[in-house]
Amino acid sequence: MDGFFLSEHTSALFEDMRKITFLSDLTLEQKILLLSQVYANQLITLLQVRGNNRIGYFTGKIPSITKEHIMVRTSKDHINIQLSDIPSIEPVEEMFHESA
Repeated sequence: MDGFFLSEHTSALFEDMRKITFLSDLTLEQKILLLSQVYANQLITLLQVRGNNRIGYFTGKIPSITKEHIMVRTSKDHINIQLSDIPSIEPVEEMFHESA
């Protein structure tokens, strides 16, 4: 029964995240809170990242978070990203396939 509750809680969290528009008007504290929830629940996330006059996208899980940066584990690599470079955070429904 506990596994069912956890599954339902994670599903509800995912649905709540989908209802929120995660754009650049988020404060640093709001980004940390949202990313901490993604980290704690090991949810797959799509991050839009700005840098060097370019915009990139990374999809993966967050194995590490600080007040200044996160590490994203994609299917191919680990990427260190400054929180100030993240204008958009979106949950992803698809299954994440890690390479062994």
